[in-house]
Amino acid sequence: MLKFFCSSLLVEINASQFRISRQASKLRRSRALEAIAPVPFDIEQDANHFCAHWQSVFASYPDRKLLLELIVDDVLVKCFVLAPPAQARSLKDLHAAAQMRLETLFGVPGDDWHISADWQGNDPSLVCAIPKVLLEKIGIASKQSGQKILSLQPRFVWLWNQCKQRLATDGWFASIDEQAMTLAAFQDGSVNMVTSILLPKDSDNLWLQTQLQRQAMLHHLTPPEQLWLAGRIPVAWQISLLHRTDQYQLAKIDLANKRAIANASSGNMAEVAS
Repeated sequence: MLKFFCSSLLVEINASQFRISRQASKLRRSRALEAIAPVPFDIEQDANHFCAHWQSVFASYPDRKLLLELIVDDVLVKCFVLAPPAQARSLKDLHAAAQMRLETLFGVPGDDWHISADWQGNDPSLVCAIPKVLLEKIGIASKQSGQKILSLQPRFVWLWNQCKQRLATDGWFASIDEQAMTLAAFQDGSVNMVTSILLPKDSDNLWLQTQLQRQAMLHHLTPPEQLWLAGRIPVAWQISLLHRTDQYQLAKIDLANKRAIANASSGNMAEVAS
């Protein structure tokens, strides 16, 4: 509820940098977003250096004491789908099943990850896991800086929440950043598949079509009739994909991406919902 009344800082965190922008209260007619400025940052630092670096980043920022909305890059998290276990009777059972699936899929110790999900009793749940050590360092650093964390979400979840009310309940959705694409398939509003794929330097229409076909086969799904793209969409995609077919639609364009979109526009373009 606070986010409707208070301005906040939107902080995007990846392995090597922060992006910070200021958001106005949602009660205003338009949410003012200033230009996103990347700041070098190494999240692998030990806790003391992490906190000191955090404070130095925000020290020169005039609104450093605002509420923080934290977006964690998809490369740093693990997202997957959990089918409802036959013997699950409680939230504790679902959480235990999610931890086991995390360990099986990714080969990581489940105790080292914080697991959250849109827990569903009879339908598949979308599960996301974030390293506990990263959460601990963020918590200590923000407390020392006198900041309050309003929310902390993986980038894919944040983008999906921004877009889902505008999209059909069936189809595929892609969250895109410089390093990775997180791809999800939905049916009747329920998630059937989610996976993150590292982006090659020169990805194009053929590469994306190959990924869609491959993931459809791996998960026994039909390739999508429509794919919604959100985030930092490569300019090459804007030209080679969006101008050629209605299969690809823009769901949400990153603020820093809009100028490139405008430059790439020369003919009919998919509808932009931003």
